[in-house]
Amino acid sequence: MQNQSKMSRRDVFRLTGGVAGAAALSTVAPVALASQSEASQEKQSARQATQEMEESAEARFVYTGTYTRGAPGGWSSVAAANRPEGVGVFAVGAGMGDLKLVQTVATDNPSWVAIHPSGDFLYVSNEIGDYEDAGMGSLEAYAIDDETGELTFLNRVGCGSIPAQIVVSPGGETLAVATYVGGTYELFPIGEDGSLGEASSVQQQEGAGPHSRQTAPHCHAVAFDPGGNYLAGADLGTDTIKVFDYADGELVEVSSANVAEGSGPRHLSFHPGGEILYVISELTATITSFAFDPESGALGDLLQTISTVPQDFPADKSTAEIIVHPSGNFVYGSNRKFEDHPLADAIVAYSIDEHGHLRLIGYTTHDIDFPRGFAIDPTGTWLYAMGQKSDEIVQFHIDPHSGSLTPTGNVTTAMVPVSMAFKV
Repeated sequence: MQNQSKMSRRDVFRLTGGVAGAAALSTVAPVALASQSEASQEKQSARQATQEMEESAEARFVYTGTYTRGAPGGWSSVAAANRPEGVGVFAVGAGMGDLKLVQTVATDNPSWVAIHPSGDFLYVSNEIGDYEDAGMGSLEAYAIDDETGELTFLNRVGCGSIPAQIVVSPGGETLAVATYVGGTYELFPIGEDGSLGEASSVQQQEGAGPHSRQTAPHCHAVAFDPGGNYLAGADLGTDTIKVFDYADGELVEVSSANVAEGSGPRHLSFHPGGEILYVISELTATITSFAFDPESGALGDLLQTISTVPQDFPADKSTAEIIVHPSGNFVYGSNRKFEDHPLADAIVAYSIDEHGHLRLIGYTTHDIDFPRGFAIDPTGTWLYAMGQKSDEIVQFHIDPHSGSLTPTGNVTTAMVPVSMAFKV
């Protein structure tokens, strides 16, 4: 098994045509989100956005989360023998995006990291269920030194058990978290000094699904819409996507939708135009897109469901991350190896058409080993694939025209990297 994995990681797969057709599982009757003239304007705006990103400030520092207790899905023998310590702080090379470690902050199982819009604070989720011996997970706040990027601890608060993902609101006033075992979506106020207050709102979910991993709600993701008015959440346990208003620190459900039963929605990402929500499902290795009304927060028609793996893939599948490129022209998802197949560990890329539908660009497997997480830098130039089982962060260049990925040769040693946040 190990030899096969090594072989499949040496090449970059460029699959088009027939494979693209095989990847499309089902498409609901096309829903035009914009007229042709509007689509042309959107494309022009996307090109302008890309140009503006290229001219914008590059990231100066990168923060990575890791597992310190034992990673779901496994970790390397090196990590098992020499446990990771906590959050990694890396300086980013100007122009090249290479990473150099400047600090490691010891903390307990800091799987997810998120940065404040000001760039002054970092937030960390401790993916645990025994905080203060109370069956809880926890969240931590850190101040960021603007010159060195180094972190100073501010405070820690409890949350639902096994927090899966955190995100800071665009206005910087609140932190949202999805808890996997707790089955909750929660909000935490952020003080002027960056510290976290106690939870201002907790939305307990109910229900189950047909899969063996769906015996209870498992909230796995949260994402604020580009307008900053609503919070979306994905519940792997109930196949449900929900949208909440979060005014005054209180979560109020405004709409919901479902993916196919047994899919297990894991992560989600809004199109920067704000009218489409893309959801990657872990158990079926699919991406589903929904129309979204940024004015009302309503989830609309299911636009498309497309596979992240080819038709000859084994029955057991597993995906992880999904990110819409800042230009709005591409979507990237990750497959994590649960069974042997050349594309079992891969970043899969899609182009986005004027209706928001996805078309396969290809698969990238070069030196990628169990990519629980990957990230795209603020300029949209680099994609960093985090190898949970290889203890490496592999950098790729994103072609701004085709969306294809090319390895740069920059590979950074990092123990069990699983998430990443950027400071410009």
